Amino acid sequence: MKSSSVPVPIAITMGDPAGVGPEVVVRALASSRVARRVLPVVVGSVPTLERGAALAGVELRFLEIDARGGSLGSSRPRGDEREPRRVAVVTPAGMTRRSGARARGQTAYACVAEAVRLCADGRTRGIVTAPISKATLVAAGLRFAGHTEMLRKLCGSRRTVMMFACGELRISLVTTHTPIGRLTQELSRGGVEEVIQMTKKAAVALFGKAHPRLAVLALNPHAGEHGLLGAEEERIIRPAVRSARKKGAVVEGPFPADSFFARGKWKDFDATIAMYHDQALIPAKLLAGDNVVNLTLGLPFVRTSPGHGTAEDIAWQGRASAEGMVSAILLAADLSEKVRLPLRWD
Repeated sequence: MKSSSVPVPIAITMGDPAGVGPEVVVRALASSRVARRVLPVVVGSVPTLERGAALAGVELRFLEIDARGGSLGSSRPRGDEREPRRVAVVTPAGMTRRSGARARGQTAYACVAEAVRLCADGRTRGIVTAPISKATLVAAGLRFAGHTEMLRKLCGSRRTVMMFACGELRISLVTTHTPIGRLTQELSRGGVEEVIQMTKKAAVALFGKAHPRLAVLALNPHAGEHGLLGAEEERIIRPAVRSARKKGAVVEGPFPADSFFARGKWKDFDATIAMYHDQALIPAKLLAGDNVVNLTLGLPFVRTSPGHGTAEDIAWQGRASAEGMVSAILLAADLSEKVRLPLRWD
Protein backbone atom coordinates (compact mmCIF):
# COMPACT_ATOMS: atom_id res chain seq x y z
CA MET A 1 0.00 0.00 0.00
CA LYS A 2 1.26 3.46 -0.89
CA SER A 3 1.64 5.59 2.21
CA SER A 4 0.04 9.01 2.56
CA SER A 5 2.10 12.20 2.62
CA VAL A 6 0.27 13.22 5.81
CA PRO A 7 2.16 12.13 8.96
CA VAL A 8 0.30 9.64 11.16
CA PRO A 9 -0.21 10.63 14.83
CA ILE A 10 1.35 7.93 17.03
CA ALA A 11 1.83 7.84 20.81
CA ILE A 12 5.31 6.67 21.82
CA THR A 13 6.08 5.71 25.42
CA MET A 14 9.63 6.27 26.68
CA GLY A 15 9.85 2.91 28.48
CA ASP A 16 11.83 2.13 31.62
CA PRO A 17 13.92 5.24 32.43
CA ALA A 18 16.83 3.03 33.53
CA GLY A 19 16.81 1.07 30.27
CA VAL A 20 17.63 1.96 26.67
CA GLY A 21 14.09 3.21 25.97
CA PRO A 22 14.64 6.97 26.23
CA GLU A 23 17.80 6.77 24.11
CA VAL A 24 16.31 4.67 21.31
CA VAL A 25 13.16 6.81 21.28
CA VAL A 26 15.10 10.05 20.72
CA ARG A 27 17.40 8.42 18.16
CA ALA A 28 14.36 7.13 16.26
CA LEU A 29 12.65 10.52 16.33
CA ALA A 30 15.77 12.08 14.80
CA SER A 31 15.54 9.65 11.86
CA SER A 32 14.38 11.25 8.62
CA ARG A 33 12.33 8.13 7.84
CA VAL A 34 10.33 8.57 11.04
CA ALA A 35 10.04 12.36 10.65
CA ARG A 36 8.43 11.96 7.21
CA ARG A 37 5.87 9.36 8.29
CA VAL A 38 4.94 10.08 11.89
CA LEU A 39 3.50 12.86 14.02
CA PRO A 40 4.87 11.66 17.38
CA VAL A 41 3.42 12.28 20.83
CA VAL A 42 5.96 11.02 23.34
CA VAL A 43 4.59 9.97 26.71
CA GLY A 44 7.20 10.40 29.41
CA SER A 45 9.49 12.83 31.19
CA VAL A 46 10.93 15.85 29.39
CA PRO A 47 14.15 15.89 31.50
CA THR A 48 14.73 12.18 30.82
CA LEU A 49 14.18 12.65 27.10
CA GLU A 50 16.47 15.70 27.04
CA ARG A 51 19.15 13.66 28.78
CA GLY A 52 18.70 10.92 26.15
CA ALA A 53 18.97 13.42 23.31
CA ALA A 54 22.16 14.90 24.77
CA LEU A 55 23.67 11.43 25.11
CA ALA A 56 22.68 10.48 21.57
CA GLY A 57 23.87 13.77 20.14
CA VAL A 58 20.56 14.58 18.44
CA GLU A 59 18.87 17.98 18.34
CA LEU A 60 15.25 17.82 19.41
CA ARG A 61 13.20 20.34 21.34
CA PHE A 62 10.67 18.70 23.66
CA LEU A 63 7.53 20.68 24.38
CA GLU A 64 5.31 19.49 27.22
CA ILE A 65 1.63 19.64 26.33
CA ASP A 66 -1.57 19.00 28.24
CA ALA A 67 -2.90 15.49 27.73
CA ARG A 68 -6.31 16.86 26.79
CA GLY A 69 -5.20 19.72 24.56
CA GLY A 70 -2.35 21.44 22.79
CA SER A 71 -0.88 20.84 19.36
CA LEU A 72 0.63 17.44 18.67
CA GLY A 73 3.71 16.19 16.95
CA SER A 74 7.03 17.39 15.68
CA SER A 75 7.86 20.34 13.48
CA ARG A 76 10.39 23.10 12.89
CA PRO A 77 9.69 26.81 12.88
CA ARG A 78 8.60 27.59 9.33
CA GLY A 79 11.47 28.42 7.01
CA ASP A 80 14.23 27.65 9.50
CA GLU A 81 15.89 24.26 9.03
CA ARG A 82 18.55 25.20 11.56
CA GLU A 83 16.13 25.00 14.47
CA PRO A 84 15.72 21.65 16.26
CA ARG A 85 12.57 19.66 15.51
CA ARG A 86 9.88 20.21 18.11
CA VAL A 87 8.39 17.10 19.68
CA ALA A 88 5.25 17.10 21.80
CA VAL A 89 5.52 15.34 25.17
CA VAL A 90 2.68 14.33 27.49
CA THR A 91 3.72 13.75 31.09
CA PRO A 92 1.21 11.36 32.71
CA ALA A 93 -0.24 12.31 36.09
CA GLY A 94 0.86 9.05 37.71
CA MET A 95 4.51 9.38 36.78
CA THR A 96 7.07 9.81 39.54
CA ARG A 97 10.60 11.20 39.34
CA ARG A 98 11.80 9.10 42.24
CA SER A 99 14.36 6.38 41.57
CA GLY A 100 14.20 2.73 42.47
CA ALA A 101 12.41 -0.30 41.03
CA ARG A 102 8.98 0.59 42.46
CA ALA A 103 9.06 4.11 41.02
CA ARG A 104 10.26 2.84 37.64
CA GLY A 105 7.39 0.37 37.50
CA GLN A 106 4.89 3.08 38.37
CA THR A 107 6.33 5.34 35.67
CA ALA A 108 6.21 2.61 33.03
CA TYR A 109 2.57 1.83 33.81
CA ALA A 110 1.53 5.50 33.91
CA CYS A 111 3.06 6.11 30.48
CA VAL A 112 1.29 3.15 28.88
CA ALA A 113 -2.04 4.07 30.50
CA GLU A 114 -1.73 7.65 29.18
CA ALA A 115 -0.91 6.40 25.69
CA VAL A 116 -4.05 4.25 25.75
CA ARG A 117 -6.08 7.33 26.71
CA LEU A 118 -4.60 9.29 23.80
CA CYS A 119 -5.79 6.57 21.42
CA ALA A 120 -9.18 6.26 23.09
CA ASP A 121 -9.67 10.03 22.73
CA GLY A 122 -8.79 9.84 19.03
CA ARG A 123 -5.72 12.06 19.38
CA THR A 124 -3.41 9.31 18.14
CA ARG A 125 -4.04 6.30 15.92
CA GLY A 126 -1.63 3.84 17.49
CA ILE A 127 0.93 3.21 20.22
CA VAL A 128 4.61 2.30 20.12
CA THR A 129 6.03 1.22 23.46
CA ALA A 130 9.68 1.29 24.46
CA PRO A 131 10.80 -1.67 26.61
CA ILE A 132 9.86 -1.99 30.27
CA SER A 133 11.11 -4.27 33.05
CA LYS A 134 8.81 -6.99 34.37
CA ALA A 135 10.68 -6.93 37.69
CA THR A 136 9.88 -3.24 38.24
CA LEU A 137 6.19 -3.85 37.48
CA VAL A 138 6.14 -6.49 40.20
CA ALA A 139 8.00 -4.12 42.57
CA ALA A 140 5.24 -1.55 41.92
CA GLY A 141 2.58 -4.11 42.80
CA LEU A 142 1.48 -4.54 39.18
CA ARG A 143 0.99 -8.21 38.34
CA PHE A 144 1.55 -8.03 34.60
CA ALA A 145 3.98 -10.27 32.73
CA GLY A 146 4.56 -7.50 30.20
CA HIS A 147 2.99 -4.97 27.84
CA THR A 148 0.65 -7.49 26.18
CA GLU A 149 -1.11 -8.38 29.40
CA MET A 150 -1.12 -4.77 30.63
CA LEU A 151 -2.70 -3.48 27.43
CA ARG A 152 -5.37 -6.19 27.50
CA LYS A 153 -6.40 -5.02 30.97
CA LEU A 154 -6.26 -1.30 30.14
CA CYS A 155 -8.32 -1.74 26.96
CA GLY A 156 -10.77 -4.29 28.34
CA SER A 157 -9.90 -6.67 25.50
CA ARG A 158 -11.14 -10.25 25.79
CA ARG A 159 -7.97 -11.76 24.33
CA THR A 160 -4.67 -10.40 23.10
CA VAL A 161 -2.11 -12.23 20.98
CA MET A 162 1.58 -11.45 20.63
CA MET A 163 2.83 -11.44 17.03
CA PHE A 164 6.36 -10.79 15.80
CA ALA A 165 6.65 -9.29 12.34
CA CYS A 166 9.23 -8.10 9.84
CA GLY A 167 8.47 -7.94 6.14
CA GLU A 168 6.79 -11.22 5.16
CA LEU A 169 7.75 -12.93 8.42
CA ARG A 170 4.85 -13.05 10.91
CA ILE A 171 4.75 -15.37 13.92
CA SER A 172 1.93 -15.41 16.50
CA LEU A 173 2.24 -16.97 19.96
CA VAL A 174 -0.33 -19.20 21.65
CA THR A 175 1.36 -18.63 25.04
CA THR A 176 3.49 -15.62 25.89
CA HIS A 177 5.67 -15.42 29.01
CA THR A 178 4.79 -18.88 30.27
CA PRO A 179 7.48 -20.91 32.07
CA ILE A 180 8.34 -24.09 30.14
CA GLY A 181 7.19 -26.22 33.08
CA ARG A 182 3.63 -24.86 32.75
CA LEU A 183 3.26 -25.01 28.97
CA THR A 184 1.27 -28.22 28.80
CA GLN A 185 -1.12 -26.89 31.46
CA GLU A 186 -1.84 -23.71 29.51
CA LEU A 187 -2.24 -25.20 26.03
CA SER A 188 -5.80 -25.97 25.02
CA ARG A 189 -7.60 -26.77 21.79
CA GLY A 190 -9.73 -23.65 22.14
CA GLY A 191 -6.71 -21.47 22.84
CA VAL A 192 -4.80 -22.71 19.80
CA GLU A 193 -7.83 -22.29 17.55
CA GLU A 194 -8.47 -18.77 18.85
CA VAL A 195 -4.92 -17.71 17.98
CA ILE A 196 -5.34 -19.24 14.50
CA GLN A 197 -8.50 -17.18 13.96
CA MET A 198 -7.00 -13.94 15.31
CA THR A 199 -3.91 -14.41 13.18
CA LYS A 200 -6.14 -14.90 10.14
CA LYS A 201 -8.00 -11.66 10.93
CA ALA A 202 -4.71 -9.79 11.35
CA ALA A 203 -3.39 -11.12 8.04
CA VAL A 204 -6.54 -9.83 6.30
CA ALA A 205 -7.18 -6.54 8.12
CA LEU A 206 -3.63 -5.39 8.83
CA PHE A 207 -1.51 -6.99 6.13
CA GLY A 208 -3.96 -7.08 3.22
CA LYS A 209 -3.90 -10.85 2.64
CA ALA A 210 -7.32 -11.66 1.18
CA HIS A 211 -6.97 -15.43 1.60
CA PRO A 212 -4.11 -15.96 4.07
CA ARG A 213 -2.33 -19.28 4.35
CA LEU A 214 -1.39 -20.15 7.91
CA ALA A 215 1.02 -22.67 9.41
CA VAL A 216 0.89 -24.12 12.92
CA LEU A 217 3.98 -25.41 14.72
CA ALA A 218 4.14 -28.51 16.89
CA LEU A 219 5.03 -28.38 20.57
CA ASN A 220 7.10 -31.57 20.80
CA PRO A 221 10.16 -32.76 18.82
CA HIS A 222 9.29 -34.26 15.43
CA ALA A 223 5.67 -33.14 15.94
CA GLY A 224 5.28 -35.75 18.64
CA GLU A 225 6.00 -38.80 16.41
CA HIS A 226 2.31 -39.85 16.55
CA GLY A 227 2.27 -39.66 20.32
CA LEU A 228 5.62 -41.33 21.01
CA LEU A 229 7.31 -38.03 21.94
CA GLY A 230 4.31 -36.23 23.38
CA ALA A 231 0.52 -36.25 23.16
CA GLU A 232 -0.22 -32.53 22.69
CA GLU A 233 -0.16 -32.69 18.88
CA GLU A 234 -2.81 -35.43 18.71
CA ARG A 235 -4.85 -34.24 21.69
CA ILE A 236 -4.77 -30.44 21.22
CA ILE A 237 -3.07 -29.03 18.14
CA ARG A 238 -4.37 -31.24 15.32
CA PRO A 239 -8.00 -30.98 16.53
CA ALA A 240 -7.63 -27.18 16.71
CA VAL A 241 -6.29 -27.09 13.13
CA ARG A 242 -9.15 -29.29 11.88
CA SER A 243 -11.75 -27.14 13.65
CA ALA A 244 -10.27 -23.93 12.22
CA ARG A 245 -10.37 -25.42 8.72
CA LYS A 246 -14.07 -26.24 9.12
CA LYS A 247 -14.62 -22.55 9.92
CA GLY A 248 -12.88 -21.40 6.75
CA ALA A 249 -9.24 -20.94 7.73
CA VAL A 250 -6.60 -22.11 5.28
CA VAL A 251 -4.24 -23.66 7.79
CA GLU A 252 -1.73 -26.52 7.84
CA GLY A 253 0.24 -28.30 10.55
CA PRO A 254 1.48 -29.03 13.07
CA PHE A 255 4.98 -28.79 11.59
CA PRO A 256 8.20 -29.65 13.45
CA ALA A 257 9.54 -26.22 14.34
CA ASP A 258 13.23 -26.84 13.60
CA SER A 259 12.94 -27.93 9.97
CA PHE A 260 10.09 -25.47 9.34
CA PHE A 261 12.45 -22.52 9.72
CA ALA A 262 15.73 -24.19 8.76
CA ARG A 263 14.33 -25.17 5.35
CA GLY A 264 12.58 -21.85 4.76
CA LYS A 265 9.11 -23.41 4.74
CA TRP A 266 7.76 -20.35 6.56
CA LYS A 267 8.05 -18.45 3.27
CA ASP A 268 5.17 -20.56 1.86
CA PHE A 269 2.75 -19.05 4.40
CA ASP A 270 1.40 -15.60 5.27
CA ALA A 271 1.77 -16.21 9.01
CA THR A 272 2.87 -18.89 11.45
CA ILE A 273 1.43 -19.85 14.84
CA ALA A 274 4.00 -20.91 17.49
CA MET A 275 3.21 -22.60 20.78
CA TYR A 276 5.56 -20.69 23.08
CA HIS A 277 7.85 -17.69 23.41
CA ASP A 278 11.29 -18.92 22.37
CA GLN A 279 9.88 -21.15 19.64
CA ALA A 280 8.89 -17.89 17.91
CA LEU A 281 11.55 -15.47 19.13
CA ILE A 282 14.67 -17.46 18.30
CA PRO A 283 13.88 -17.79 14.56
CA ALA A 284 12.37 -14.29 14.42
CA LYS A 285 15.52 -12.67 15.80
CA LEU A 286 17.81 -14.84 13.68
CA LEU A 287 15.88 -14.01 10.50
CA ALA A 288 15.04 -10.34 11.16
CA GLY A 289 17.62 -9.21 13.70
CA ASP A 290 17.00 -5.76 15.19
CA ASN A 291 14.17 -5.11 12.75
CA VAL A 292 11.74 -7.62 14.26
CA VAL A 293 8.69 -5.87 15.73
CA ASN A 294 6.31 -7.00 18.47
CA LEU A 295 2.71 -6.39 17.38
CA THR A 296 -0.27 -6.90 19.71
CA LEU A 297 -3.43 -8.40 18.18
CA GLY A 298 -6.77 -7.97 19.90
CA LEU A 299 -6.58 -4.28 20.82
CA PRO A 300 -8.87 -1.55 19.40
CA PHE A 301 -5.81 0.17 17.88
CA VAL A 302 -2.39 -0.77 16.53
CA ARG A 303 0.34 -1.31 19.11
CA THR A 304 3.95 -2.17 18.30
CA SER A 305 7.24 -2.37 20.15
CA PRO A 306 10.84 -3.16 19.23
CA GLY A 307 11.63 -6.84 19.69
CA HIS A 308 14.23 -6.28 22.41
CA GLY A 309 14.21 -5.63 26.14
CA THR A 310 15.44 -2.85 28.41
CA ALA A 311 19.12 -3.85 27.92
CA GLU A 312 20.16 -2.22 31.18
CA ASP A 313 23.70 -3.53 30.72
CA ILE A 314 24.26 -0.98 27.92
CA ALA A 315 21.74 1.68 28.97
CA TRP A 316 22.90 5.32 29.13
CA GLN A 317 26.22 4.51 27.50
CA GLY A 318 25.43 5.82 24.01
CA ARG A 319 25.63 2.29 22.57
CA ALA A 320 21.97 1.39 21.98
CA SER A 321 20.78 0.90 18.39
CA ALA A 322 17.49 2.53 17.43
CA GLU A 323 16.81 0.26 14.43
CA GLY A 324 14.23 -1.77 16.32
CA MET A 325 12.41 1.35 17.48
CA VAL A 326 12.48 2.85 13.99
CA SER A 327 11.00 -0.36 12.57
CA ALA A 328 8.31 -0.43 15.27
CA ILE A 329 7.31 3.20 14.66
CA LEU A 330 7.18 2.82 10.88
CA LEU A 331 5.13 -0.39 11.09
CA ALA A 332 2.70 1.28 13.50
CA ALA A 333 2.28 4.19 11.09
CA ASP A 334 1.83 1.94 8.05
CA LEU A 335 -0.77 -0.26 9.74
CA SER A 336 -2.61 2.55 11.56
CA GLU A 337 -2.97 4.55 8.37
CA LYS A 338 -4.99 1.94 6.50
CA VAL A 339 -7.34 0.54 9.16
CA ARG A 340 -10.66 1.75 10.47
CA LEU A 341 -10.62 2.36 14.20
CA PRO A 342 -11.56 0.88 16.57
CA LEU A 343 -10.27 -2.45 15.30
CA ARG A 344 -12.76 -5.31 15.69
CA TRP A 345 -11.56 -8.80 16.60
CA ASP A 346 -14.79 -10.66 17.39
